[in-house]
Amino acid sequence: MVHDVAGGVFEPFWLEFPHCDIHMAITSDVLHQLYQGVFKHMVEWCQELMDEEELDQRLRTLPPCYGVRHFHKGWTSLGQIGGKKRKHMARVLLTCLVGKVSKGVILAYRALLDFIYLAQYPTHDDATLEYMQQALKDFHHHKEVIINLGIRDDLDIPKFHSLQHYLENIRNFGTMDNYNTEMFERFHIDFCKEGWYASNGRNEKPQMIAWLTRREKVASFQSYLQMTMEDEDEEFSHSRFQDQRIILPKRPHQIHCHIADIMLDHSCNGFKKDLIFYLNTQADQPYSRAQLRDIDLPLSHLDIYHGFKFCLDSLGNDVDFDYEELDTVKAKPPMGGKAGRFDTVVVMDGSNCESTGLQG
Repeated sequence: MVHDVAGGVFEPFWLEFPHCDIHMAITSDVLHQLYQGVFKHMVEWCQELMDEEELDQRLRTLPPCYGVRHFHKGWTSLGQIGGKKRKHMARVLLTCLVGKVSKGVILAYRALLDFIYLAQYPTHDDATLEYMQQALKDFHHHKEVIINLGIRDDLDIPKFHSLQHYLENIRNFGTMDNYNTEMFERFHIDFCKEGWYASNGRNEKPQMIAWLTRREKVASFQSYLQMTMEDEDEEFSHSRFQDQRIILPKRPHQIHCHIADIMLDHSCNGFKKDLIFYLNTQADQPYSRAQLRDIDLPLSHLDIYHGFKFCLDSLGNDVDFDYEELDTVKAKPPMGGKAGRFDTVVVMDGSNCESTGLQG
């Protein structure tokens, strides 16, 4: 700064280009403008709207929900917050404010969250762009409550100003996933982190390059097979994060439990009958239903797991899978004065389930 090294470029290279509008090169960015910008300000304002301990308490009391991270320690204990955590925070923020803040704050926050989610639509038309414009109008209509409550003196924030350019950018360049930096940060995992894990950590660069080259060749060969073999359904798994589907602990939570006790502790009176029916389906020569009535189990005790973890990718969803964020299913009976927890699981029984909902 003393020597004016970064004093600015006074004659940029594009100055004489007749068809160049440099402002068109500055596109919107969902990750850094919306989640790490606008939403970050919304979370900081919550510290003025309510006490941090109360906000943490409200977060802890929220019930666990599939696909949504449960902040059992609140937000104050979080260190560096990345984009993925911000997305999980955005899903529960509005719930924590209900009943505590004024109606104007709820409407302003809801309008901003609507805008954030609408901006990430994979396709857009005039109707969806009108929804975005209406959400922005709703925020500007209710934003004065932020100033009236003394949270801020003004809202002259560059990242809030950028919101008015989103519709123009979508019309000019397409949906936001075409120029969202989150995609390139994901490449850092695919091309750097996984290559590092594949190396031995010493003189790693040549190893990483060799690993990437081989991975590209395998992917190229897979594309060739898909073109030449129409019935080829198998897909190669290249990522270490996609090898495991359902993950169980190394040891059962309870060992050698009597089946009668299992039925009592887990409140599942039909467990023995269902187990007999299931084992019969796995037999080479299954019995008829009439014969099953007179058949007993060849065992009386079982080892019990109180839950398992699984990744979203195992369900066929096209989502980025983070090995550190696994969804959990619990089936834990009451123990030591603590209440039990039995999660509900909806199982896909037919290929038409996506179009028919629970009927499938």
